[in-house]
Amino acid sequence: MESSYHPRNVPDMASTDGSERTSHIAVEAVAACPFSMAEAYAADYLHAAELRGPEAEVGVRWLPGLGIGRRVMLAFGIHSDALDHGRQHDEMRITWRTGSRLLPDFHGSIRFRIDANRTRVLVDGTYLPPLGLVGRLFDRAVGGTIARASMQGLADRIAAYLTQREVSWRAEQANAAT
Repeated sequence: MESSYHPRNVPDMASTDGSERTSHIAVEAVAACPFSMAEAYAADYLHAAELRGPEAEVGVRWLPGLGIGRRVMLAFGIHSDALDHGRQHDEMRITWRTGSRLLPDFHGSIRFRIDANRTRVLVDGTYLPPLGLVGRLFDRAVGGTIARASMQGLADRIAAYLTQREVSWRAEQANAAT
């Protein structure tokens, strides 16, 4: 799904020495889960991924259609969502480390937005293509597509988890009522 999500305050940023540019990605997915539960369910998912370390269900997809990739080390924290001025709630800031000089690390945010009785999962962030000029050229040619597929995969897995948790909760409530 091509993202219509474009955060206002996350431009491409210069690296610390000012000589290189980071790449920015923003993707989204929709979960059949009420907004009121999305953050708690997503925190459970990310906490489990964080504990699994390099076995986390997030990762860089080298060849997205073939499922070839690399597992990553994930860390996350919960902070106030600075982009939603309409109501007070949190976002999840994430970092993943690939453990490879050939693949970039990623720093970004996961935000949630109400979408009727569903929740939109918005993932955005930046990475610095490795290997200097060669890496930037690779990123422009195909690396950006790989990075977008990796981020979309993360958004899709989180949305699927939120949906599954909500379906399970509703089934438990129905069983308890009978």
